Amino acid sequence: MADFNNIPPVAPPPGITFDPNGPNPSQTAIIVMQSVTVGVMTIVVMIRIYTHAVIKKSMGLDDYLAILSWALAVTFSTVMGVSTIYGFGKHIYEVSIAEMLKAFKLITVTEILYSPVMLAIKSCLLVGFLRLFKANRTIKWLIWISLGLLSIFYTVTFLSVIFYCHPVQKSWDPLVPGHCINYSGFPWATGIFNIISDFCILFLPMQPVFKLSMKLGRRIRVASIFGLGLFTCVASIMRFVETIQNVNNPDQTYIGVRILYWAVLEINIGIICACATSFPAFFDASVPGSLGSFVTKLLTTRTRSSSASQTELTGQEKKNSQEAGTGRTMKGPNFYSRPSRPSDSSLGEESQFHDADVPYHGV
Repeated sequence: MADFNNIPPVAPPPGITFDPNGPNPSQTAIIVMQSVTVGVMTIVVMIRIYTHAVIKKSMGLDDYLAILSWALAVTFSTVMGVSTIYGFGKHIYEVSIAEMLKAFKLITVTEILYSPVMLAIKSCLLVGFLRLFKANRTIKWLIWISLGLLSIFYTVTFLSVIFYCHPVQKSWDPLVPGHCINYSGFPWATGIFNIISDFCILFLPMQPVFKLSMKLGRRIRVASIFGLGLFTCVASIMRFVETIQNVNNPDQTYIGVRILYWAVLEINIGIICACATSFPAFFDASVPGSLGSFVTKLLTTRTRSSSASQTELTGQEKKNSQEAGTGRTMKGPNFYSRPSRPSDSSLGEESQFHDADVPYHGV
């Protein structure tokens, strides 16, 4: 039986000697990127939980979804980091067959985690919007419809990623007898849905925000809090582009890292954006009179303005009635308005797996 610890899946190009113990140039970059984004994301989640549990004493479903998102995101990043120990990030001709199988198994775990973590993040945002805009019936209906569509889509993709190969083990081990479904349209469907849903969630709170009774400059400042989600949209687009460009690339241990870079950024930045609405209350409690206090007041302006307008209208109507008795006319107030993985394909003519399925490993 061949020693898979000393055999590469693909013969190295001329002039390159196979060395399974060689350095992984992507490992340091992955660890640094994950450490920074996960660290910032963790601090932001802690601020959110402290604000709602201690300052406002109003923990809600969206806060528990934020905690769930954080746990899944940390697991996702950790599994990706561990995969670099087994050669993920190196060219496929630089890793042994044994290493490649271990790396693919770990990356399959990240693929399975992707749908639940994205559902948790987007649900956290939408449930948070329910608390902020509970008086707006149109927004409430849009949020509930969005939650339903997201739940259905990510449940389907979650199950598809798990069971697209039979047996399941063939997802990461091409040597196992069995078959995999050819999901040629899978990366297009998932990528486009993710991008569209990201932009829909980004613009959902903008309409009620720009109807606030305040100066345009102030409305823009409030909208910018929600507009942080634009960074998530950019990461989602970049991940989609990388996936489509490399879906049939046989060098999966190398190109898969670029896809997961953007997946990690998309997830961690998404959680940061979901927790950003707690910043005003946190900074207001920490530094009274700060920018946080200003933004907090802006977020509640709509309710106060609505009540004030109603009071003003009532008073004006009374005054008009009184003036009508004297024959004078008063002018009233004005109101405005997964990637598919190539199935039954080889890693190349020189591949040791020329008769085996090679699953695609990226998110």
